[in-house]
Amino acid sequence: MVLLAAAMLAAPGGLGSAMAAPVACAKQDAQTGICLVEATSPGQPADADLVVDGASSGGVPETGGDASPQNPCTYTVAEPQPAPTSMLWEGRSPDDGVMYVQVCPRVDGSGLTTMLVFVANGTAPPAPPVDPRVLAEQAIASLVMRAPEIRMAPPPGSTSGLVGLPVWMWTERGEAFLGPTRQSVSAGGVTVAAVGRVGRIVWDMGDGTTVVCGAGTPYSPGAEGPSPDCGHVYAEASSRHVPGGGPWPVTATSTWTVTWSGGGLSGSEMLELSSSSELFVGELHVLNQDGSSR
Repeated sequence: MVLLAAAMLAAPGGLGSAMAAPVACAKQDAQTGICLVEATSPGQPADADLVVDGASSGGVPETGGDASPQNPCTYTVAEPQPAPTSMLWEGRSPDDGVMYVQVCPRVDGSGLTTMLVFVANGTAPPAPPVDPRVLAEQAIASLVMRAPEIRMAPPPGSTSGLVGLPVWMWTERGEAFLGPTRQSVSAGGVTVAAVGRVGRIVWDMGDGTTVVCGAGTPYSPGAEGPSPDCGHVYAEASSRHVPGGGPWPVTATSTWTVTWSGGGLSGSEMLELSSSSELFVGELHVLNQDGSSR
């Protein structure tokens, strides 16, 4: 009995792989690398007791596909299998089925119990319970969320920006840019649904000013005055502050809120995605009647 326990502890695929382990998921956008989404399954105590029990009557219960799906135990094939003459088979033989290592949490929460169970040919051990948080990670990872598609008037990259001239900012519409975008994942009778929505878009105008907006209002040709909900007026020319007389760098960052629910649990995650552009802002010089400019 003791030798069998030691063998299972040392062999690959033995007891160590049967225990539940923390599952972490990092979702990182290729454009920004800002996103971090994590959910962790409960870990198991490092000092869990090892109990190999099967020689006594009823110590090796049969288990099959009709077991409760809420079974908290985990199962892995015992490596090596007991010798064909071992009492652990209780009158059976390796031709009849396979011995699994069963790891279960104790009812009082004090640790784990480990034992061998026989699984007959043509059946399977009960599947471990599905952690909704793991499904949430998968659902969030499959959401289609894109960084803002920057739109400006004057157009980004142009040289038509002027000090004192209102700048309109807005972003492309659509589920991928603003939400709501939805995905669901199912496993083991549990379904988790995730929904992502943009709560705000923060514009860094490059001159030390930030503007918080929604999607903004697209500029209509001929419109006068500032944007009704997302605009900026530069007070200084970019050529005076950007090395080499270049443009002001402009960055738009959308903040996504992702909520999920299912399997009796719910949660939320935050995600930021950014896009960058630039705008040359110059100064308007007026020629006076005396030939001087200002």
